[in-house]
Amino acid sequence: MEWWTLELITTLILVVIVVVLGPLIKRYGKSYAADVFVASPRTGKSYLVLMDVAYYLIFGAYILLTIRFEPPSDWAETVNAAQLQAETVRLAGLLILMGLLHGLNVITLPIIGRLLSLNRRLDEDIESNAA
Repeated sequence: MEWWTLELITTLILVVIVVVLGPLIKRYGKSYAADVFVASPRTGKSYLVLMDVAYYLIFGAYILLTIRFEPPSDWAETVNAAQLQAETVRLAGLLILMGLLHGLNVITLPIIGRLLSLNRRLDEDIESNAA
């Protein structure tokens, strides 16, 4: 197999991972976000949409940044062990990035939800005191 064939296959696998895992994570995350944004469900939905856009931008950028248009000098014209290792690192890098961002979102989402609900209560208190 030529070097660019494996490169193309890996890039397609990266795109499939993003297209499949993104909605899967979102599907299971909706109930978690609903619990966090119980005081303002509309804000929760907007937050999830913004996070989806951010995730796809980050993952798309990762895929574009790791594409090779010519083989490095230590690669042969046909696939060798160095290329297989490099392509495995690309796949692992995307999965690590997805896991880290998902974990960060799970940890910070309750904090953001709490801050937004406190902000909403403060606005309501100010409106009721002004009236």
